Amino acid sequence: MASRYSSDSNDEKQAAQSGESVGVSPDEDVAAKFLREVDVDAIAANATDETYAALVRKLDRRLLPLLFVTYALQCIDKSTLGNAAVFTLSKDLGLKGKQYSWLSSLFYFGYLVSEYPTTLLSQKFPIGKFVGLAIVIWGGILLAAAGTHNFAGMAVLRFLLGSFESLITPTFVLINGMYYTKREQVFRTGVWASANGFGSMVGGIIAFGMGHLNTGISGWKWIYVINGLITVLWGVVVFFYLPTSPMDAGSFLTLEERALAIHRIRKNNTGILNRQIKWNQVKEALNPLQDPQGILLFLTIFCNEVLNGGFGAFGGLTIQSFGFTSLQSTLIYIPQGFINMVSILFGGWLAHRLPNARIYVSIAMLVPTFIGLLLQIVLPRSNVAGLLTGVYLFPPFATSLFICLSLPGVNASGYTKRATLSSFAFLGYALGNISGPFMVKVGEVPAYRSVFIADIICIILQGIFLALLRIYYVRENARRDKLAAAGEVQNRPEDEFADLTDKQ
Repeated sequence: MASRYSSDSNDEKQAAQSGESVGVSPDEDVAAKFLREVDVDAIAANATDETYAALVRKLDRRLLPLLFVTYALQCIDKSTLGNAAVFTLSKDLGLKGKQYSWLSSLFYFGYLVSEYPTTLLSQKFPIGKFVGLAIVIWGGILLAAAGTHNFAGMAVLRFLLGSFESLITPTFVLINGMYYTKREQVFRTGVWASANGFGSMVGGIIAFGMGHLNTGISGWKWIYVINGLITVLWGVVVFFYLPTSPMDAGSFLTLEERALAIHRIRKNNTGILNRQIKWNQVKEALNPLQDPQGILLFLTIFCNEVLNGGFGAFGGLTIQSFGFTSLQSTLIYIPQGFINMVSILFGGWLAHRLPNARIYVSIAMLVPTFIGLLLQIVLPRSNVAGLLTGVYLFPPFATSLFICLSLPGVNASGYTKRATLSSFAFLGYALGNISGPFMVKVGEVPAYRSVFIADIICIILQGIFLALLRIYYVRENARRDKLAAAGEVQNRPEDEFADLTDKQ
């Protein structure tokens, strides 16, 4: 049978109980070696639907809380600058002109430089230890930021913060592929990605609380200290409790459960557990004539993150421009995080429930944001209720980002190719966030109008790029179906663990 793009077929049970022997290939990955050391066919033959359901619940109980809290902390920590900005940060650091925009963007310069190297390094080192250590280090960077007193010091620390946070989302996407089938991945991505909104809420609450301290130390410094301490402690938890792969999950899975965890995804996630970097897969992913997914993902996510870069840095200041005080702006901004969380969870659930509808859901989630942006342009500044309603309509666009991040995992084979396609996505993520803050014109009246116009243009372009991606997937599926009908065998049992790409 021809392999298909964006397949939502629920065939993992049949694959796991097929009883087929695992083929041995010169390029087989560590999963194949593990399965050859256990009687996986006997284990699978005795497994029932409830066995697999119980296994997934067990994976969820261990993995999702670790991923959710880590992602929430990542959101809180990268947004600390925005939460601190409504206090005396600019005055204390002596910021002038575009220096605040530079501080916002420097995080993503660090992200841009470090994201692909750290993604490749995650193949070479134990992921749990790798991620845990990075969390501890960036927590230390936050603590150091509380002691800065000028633009240069904060600039260096923002760059380093982005460098260490850059590995989180790419490695989480790869972790999804290690433990979950294609059908399961999009909703799990939605679960941990919804922590983006949860983190925004918690960060706002911390900022609001720190704003009431009267210790002689600026409130924004306390925000950095509290966030840094929490992050360091959580990094230690992740270091010890996040497993590298199903084969190394003996702390919470039995030998039989580990075998089933690998066996159930072998038909859907070829090569996902391979620890070798395949440079031929890099070349395939980089060639838009051979596979245009990378460039389309880049353009889509770039447009998406121009919105995030602008509003993420200036969201609190936007509300403040409506006439509210610093503390009022911080408090009013908190519900926006709740809406973000609900939007991502709903979008992930909807994409999971509707077959082959991921891109349609992504486009639909752009509509509320478009309306919210339009309200900022057409409403008079006296209509504060309408302007706030528009602000609360902004968050759903983030759902499109996380659905797009799941696409390489379900539409490409080969560990290194998936990592490379994901890097295209994160290149767009970094460049979009770098560009967003610089669309703000200092002293513009009404405030941030130019940003809202640029964001509307990006919403429209993003919808176009998503439509082109959908057309490519449909045409590629039709081509493969035609080849399969002509008798071409595209998925051989002996290639299950050979870490081949979908093109191969």
